[in-house]
Amino acid sequence: MNSFTVPTSPQPVVTLKAIARHAGLSLATVSYALRAHPKIPPATRELVAAAARELGYRPNPRVAGLMAHIRGARVRPRAERLAFVWVHTARRTSAENPYLRAVFKGASARAGRLGFALEEFWTDDPGMTEPRLQEIIVARGISGVLLSPVLTPETSLVLDWDWSRFAAVVIGNVTWTPELHHVGHHHFRAMRMVLQELAELGCRRPAAVVDAVIDDRAKHAWTGAFFANHPEPAVARQLLRMHDPRQRRGLAEWLTQSGADALIVSAVAQLSAPGVRAVCRKNALPIATLRWSEGLPATIAGIDQCDDLLGAQAVELLIAQLHHNERGPPRHPGMMLFPGRWVAATAPRTLAGTTKGGR
Repeated sequence: MNSFTVPTSPQPVVTLKAIARHAGLSLATVSYALRAHPKIPPATRELVAAAARELGYRPNPRVAGLMAHIRGARVRPRAERLAFVWVHTARRTSAENPYLRAVFKGASARAGRLGFALEEFWTDDPGMTEPRLQEIIVARGISGVLLSPVLTPETSLVLDWDWSRFAAVVIGNVTWTPELHHVGHHHFRAMRMVLQELAELGCRRPAAVVDAVIDDRAKHAWTGAFFANHPEPAVARQLLRMHDPRQRRGLAEWLTQSGADALIVSAVAQLSAPGVRAVCRKNALPIATLRWSEGLPATIAGIDQCDDLLGAQAVELLIAQLHHNERGPPRHPGMMLFPGRWVAATAPRTLAGTTKGGR
């Protein structure tokens, strides 16, 4: 006799009205609480969340997406606010640094599209303390926090906050205590992409100079990818140099002795070390940077890290937590990584404008 499974009846849909009756609250209060609206006190939000869990409430993702679209399209005098906290960053730096501005611009645009607004705060303002900054953000009814990338050399960070009050997302790869959700650049895939593109040009012995602090923050993803994907793995370690801005001399000599047929740098500023540009011209080395930006010489290829995308996706991840009424350090912190895009050189492959066959 053939065995078969008797189909089970679908689970009854739990409505907002049912949650409101169970919690003894109004329908509007429940609706706002499930969206983590700041007008609803934290105790009430928790009461509603407990009632929803007890009844087995599951939000309809299509309806939630539609409502987010409607809220984003609606013109409102005052949008719900999210905090963008500039960590160890002066106001002037946050306003002038191109990387930081691109991240903030992407975050602000996506927040506006989804019906939210960003309010900026700075941990390094004169007289500001971490507990006081928390009090200010809480007093303004903000429970969603974006934590900025940092340009200072720390590889780990701590803020003296009660994280149970917030949903939070870190932009960048710095380790936090407690650990939070992150959105950042995929350093491993970016380096692999550069090596693959250089291989397409016929480069079999590319050398690399990478920033030690950034590589450390990224859990050695740049160096790991270089060793794992180099065309000549037996000599890869000889072709990698960790960048120390205090020791710029000797880089040109190392590059000459390496016999490299291409140069990868983590930032174009490394090309200004004494003699490096001259070696690249003399040996017709293709150059690729792991941080490409508009305005670089057309002879330099590289990875556009798409900084605005990091800010936009951080907002998406933060709003998802707010919709699910999630607060505090996550039990399983996630990391959303983006490798950026390859930008080819649009001029001949050397700083002097020559090619290997045309010197």
